[in-house]
Amino acid sequence: MKAPSFATLSLLVGTSLAAAGAAEVESSISKRCVNYFPPSSTVQKCCDEAANTLFWINRTLQIGVCCALGSILDGLDCVPAPPPPPPPPGQNGTTPSICSGEPVCPQQSGRDLGIAYGHCYVLRSLSGLYLGHDYATKYEVMGENPGVVFRVCAAQGDCTSRGGERVPANGTWYLQDQFGDPSGSGFGWLGGSGDLSVQADPASALPVAGSSNCYGGKCAVCIRFPPGGAHAPCPLSPGQSHLGVAANPNSCQPFYWEEVGCRSEQ
Repeated sequence: MKAPSFATLSLLVGTSLAAAGAAEVESSISKRCVNYFPPSSTVQKCCDEAANTLFWINRTLQIGVCCALGSILDGLDCVPAPPPPPPPPGQNGTTPSICSGEPVCPQQSGRDLGIAYGHCYVLRSLSGLYLGHDYATKYEVMGENPGVVFRVCAAQGDCTSRGGERVPANGTWYLQDQFGDPSGSGFGWLGGSGDLSVQADPASALPVAGSSNCYGGKCAVCIRFPPGGAHAPCPLSPGQSHLGVAANPNSCQPFYWEEVGCRSEQ
């Protein structure tokens, strides 16, 4: 058998060294060793940060705790990280389900108000009480007939156009009153003057505008009646308030808008 030549041996040795070097590089890439001393130990250890997280207790003295990725440090113990909390309903692109009791939030902050044309809502004041009617037709928080269902309509007398489209941040809408005048028939409309009240004629409906706000960590829409604002025009018993048009367009009345099912007109 012929002995390998010097050139062949050189090639074999070079190939072996290259393979060893590549393995060493691969090992160094897959393992990022950081030296540390565990608490109450004088033996230095390596924390491979490719698969672990090194939590420093004292960086100067190189004292730390090496935990598997996805763990957190509880005292000096590694424990699994708790799952992230779900986003609040209506936030981060989510929409609360109908009758969830959660107020709607903008789908895109600064672009829309969260409410949608053709959809129905009850309006809850910051006190937790719902906007409804007094003993007759005036709108009142903490009234005798609370929780009026309102449908957001794109135009006077038209609640089907643009159905499902989010009301833009600078948009307007009309509110169909799905309780209506207790002495009348059918649905009504939010409108009038002074203390606002149920209107039978859609031509008397007031345009509504609003701005997004947050109160107590929950989304709200502060409504006004352009070109003016909105306010509570008459002092009533504590907790009660009427709804009226304000001269100042900056004045508005905040409500949490909770989506509910729309009613069928009788």
